[in-house]
Amino acid sequence: MPLQLIFTSAPRGLVAGRSGFCTVARHASLSERLTQQLEALGTPHDAAEGETFTFRRLEAGSQTWYVLSRFVARGLDYSQRDNRLAHHVVFTAEEAAVLPPPAAVALRWNDWKDTWSEEPTWLKEDTRPLPLASHPVLTPAAGWREFAGTGAKAAWLVNASGAASVSLLNPPSSAQLLRLLAESSALLGRAAWSATFTTNAAKTGADGFDWAVGYASGRPTIDLAQAAQLTAPTGELARVAATGAGATAPASAGPTASSPRRTNSASAPATASNTVTIAVVSLLVLVAAGLAIAYFSKPEKKVVETTKPTPPPIDSTAADELLKANRAITDVDSFMARNDFVAAGKLWLESCKLSPTFAARYREQYLPRLKSKFADTTTASLLGRLESPTATANRKSMLEIAEDAAEALRIGMALEVTKDAAWEELTRIQARAQMVGNLDVRPIILTQGEWLTADVGPNSPSTAEFKLSMAAAEKIGRFIDATGANKNKAISARIRLLPLESFHARDERTKYQPAEIRTGSQANWIEATSNSGQQPIVIGVGSRLNTVTLNFADNSASQLRDTNQLIEIELADGSHQTIALITNVKALRPLNLGLAALKSDVDTGVVHAAAWAEPIINSFIASNGSLGLYPAGHEFPDRDLASIRATKSLLDTDLVRLERKSGPGAPSYDEVKARRSAFTAQDFVKAGAPWSLRTVSPRGEEGLLLVEFR
Repeated sequence: MPLQLIFTSAPRGLVAGRSGFCTVARHASLSERLTQQLEALGTPHDAAEGETFTFRRLEAGSQTWYVLSRFVARGLDYSQRDNRLAHHVVFTAEEAAVLPPPAAVALRWNDWKDTWSEEPTWLKEDTRPLPLASHPVLTPAAGWREFAGTGAKAAWLVNASGAASVSLLNPPSSAQLLRLLAESSALLGRAAWSATFTTNAAKTGADGFDWAVGYASGRPTIDLAQAAQLTAPTGELARVAATGAGATAPASAGPTASSPRRTNSASAPATASNTVTIAVVSLLVLVAAGLAIAYFSKPEKKVVETTKPTPPPIDSTAADELLKANRAITDVDSFMARNDFVAAGKLWLESCKLSPTFAARYREQYLPRLKSKFADTTTASLLGRLESPTATANRKSMLEIAEDAAEALRIGMALEVTKDAAWEELTRIQARAQMVGNLDVRPIILTQGEWLTADVGPNSPSTAEFKLSMAAAEKIGRFIDATGANKNKAISARIRLLPLESFHARDERTKYQPAEIRTGSQANWIEATSNSGQQPIVIGVGSRLNTVTLNFADNSASQLRDTNQLIEIELADGSHQTIALITNVKALRPLNLGLAALKSDVDTGVVHAAAWAEPIINSFIASNGSLGLYPAGHEFPDRDLASIRATKSLLDTDLVRLERKSGPGAPSYDEVKARRSAFTAQDFVKAGAPWSLRTVSPRGEEGLLLVEFR
């Protein structure tokens, strides 16, 4: 079964927070990129009756998808406004290869949706074949014969290179129209799924479709209302459409008259004279019979020599490849019209490899336009996806962006695209998406202290203890309260200990241990459970005790001195909480999110995190003090209230101070001048670069460096 997606107006969509026109049902196997492309098609049909069908090819995730769509407008939506619905059925090349032409599928499949009143649904995968209603054969083109007088007119829509680019006016009913399109597609054999179409070009537009029902400028037009009066086409395709025969039948091997007539012809001389004896007559008959036997028993060389060889079938592999090469330039143009220059570039390279004459014919006309806009349009598209507020939280989506950017870079290199500013930004997008996709962003309580260890020998058990500040204990206590644990109910969880070298590093190797969260009259606990009777990890917070205790079966505790450790807790609902136990600040590597992670407000000049970077910034929880975003060269202590949003006045004050600074540590004149120029040009992010996010104590003292923006 193919994949499906249903898009309509609903109070709640499949994606949390979506309402109005949104996806309400789809298969999970559809990639995010393909889903976005399908959603972008909208619902191009507004008549209360009838339907609009389209068939197109889309590129997503280095794969070609064959998309058959039906658009309808039925009833009112939840807000009592006219509702519309799009139902997309998505096929792979392998699925399409064993099906009738797409127009026939549209006509014969009976599960198209008109409305959707159910809850948002993830559709279940189904391995059964697509159920199609029975239908007459497509060749000979009986539908065209009934509609226009001869099946040969099905060849109006095709030529030797494939589907012709035509505009069809005054169509018949939807069902009859689909049958006509199916019969024309069938003339292309295995290439039937290369013919794209729309049954309502006025709503969908004609770009990207071979057959456009409705007016489309720059195309030959066929008025179907006058089809019966128009002259039928000629040629091999027209003959196949009219007769259903794949080739000219061989000539007749000889006359078909009966043998008595041959006997009468051979014995005719016997009536010439009454004086010929019966013996002579008999002899002549025998001779004639012998000659006849010899004649008819000879190999019919003459017939074989005059019979024309059967032409190769139209759907041979060679014809398919030639068809693909000849039609590719139309698809390249269509992709560029939709600003999908990656798909256009990929198809261009494939077609050039398939047919060198293709490259020679179209290089000067299309390649310069493809190369000149490739980086700009691709960068803009990927940047829009990357800067989505939900992108960072969706690792799969982020890694898809990285994969798509990497593919764009490969194709751009093959096309020899100019390495301009847009190209450099595309390179940064790929690196950024890969970096963020590899992060494991979860809340992290930051606390500093030291490890106190005790061991009695290399082979003896050991213990390490980390004293928590009151502020850190309070924040851990809030987390315990939020889990729902109380004196009567303990909460099951999982816990693990990780080395901390850089924040939000992903670790898929270290195993979790079973844990339990419980509360008491004087303390709350998070403990790893153990069969040995001694808990390997114990976190206790309360009025008498605020510590993290680690118990080891050997002397491993001694190795924790001057190390940073991370304790990660996972609850049953999949949510996480981490606690950073920091003893060696110099050993911590801050994240570098790049300058693109910061934006400046046009009206106020406030510098803040970009939408995609906000989940990372907001994941840090300072146990003592607060977090602040600061430009390069900012001096501490800073008595002003720390904030993760830096004001224009803060930046201006820092620049004034730097302009007046002298002596050791003073910045160069050129550096300050460049920053002031950027400030004057209102490029506040550049004027403050490199920026940093760090903790600040209640007294305004500089704390941990968490994130850099370089």
